[in-house]
Amino acid sequence: MSHDIEPLGFLRTCIDRRFVEASRRKFEEATGLLPVAYWHEAYAGGSARDPSLVANDAKTGNNIYADQYAAEHGATVFGWQAHIDTCGGLPGANNTEIVKALDEHIRAMIAKYPNSLHYRILASNSGIEITRVHPGFAKL
Repeated sequence: MSHDIEPLGFLRTCIDRRFVEASRRKFEEATGLLPVAYWHEAYAGGSARDPSLVANDAKTGNNIYADQYAAEHGATVFGWQAHIDTCGGLPGANNTEIVKALDEHIRAMIAKYPNSLHYRILASNSGIEITRVHPGFAKL
């Protein structure tokens, strides 16, 4: 009998229907997480934008974001996705600017959750690239 605790995760993606399903599948393949083992937040711009507010803690007045909620409930594997090739959530941003914003956000999330695994997911019309960036295999 195994007493291992199954890991939980969190994935933040853009809502662009061209990339949501494929990004989820790549995240599941890379992490080994089942679809029911992670929280998924999607909004326009994905991880290249500031996160959406989930709630406000009435006791402290602090804002609560989905990644924080997931971490407080056991998530230790994080996926951060954005896509290039025209993002409606980042109107006017070119591919280079989107990639830079994604990488800046990932660095901030690694600092926020330094003891967790972090994956960078970049979607495009050419496919989905996923890389484990912390503990590092790739430099941002």
